[in-house]
Amino acid sequence: MSEITKRDAALVVLEEVLLAARQAAEQAQQEAGEFARGRKLAYYDLLTVAMEQADLFDLDPAEFGMGGFDPDELLHLRKAA
Repeated sequence: MSEITKRDAALVVLEEVLLAARQAAEQAQQEAGEFARGRKLAYYDLLTVAMEQADLFDLDPAEFGMGGFDPDELLHLRKAA
């Protein structure tokens, strides 16, 4: 069995961070209020950078758990009740 390289380990860490951010962003999308709005904007910034970098390097977002995800959907913010 081959040994995992540091590069491979770093890619796994990055993928897990992006998946956690995506899940948290989707959860925040269901919430209302100023705090939730701030969370959505923060996740939007983070995930947009990831998607832009993937595009720059011709990577398929599905390869790192972002298939079908559009960070721009986070900008459709609910108004606080």
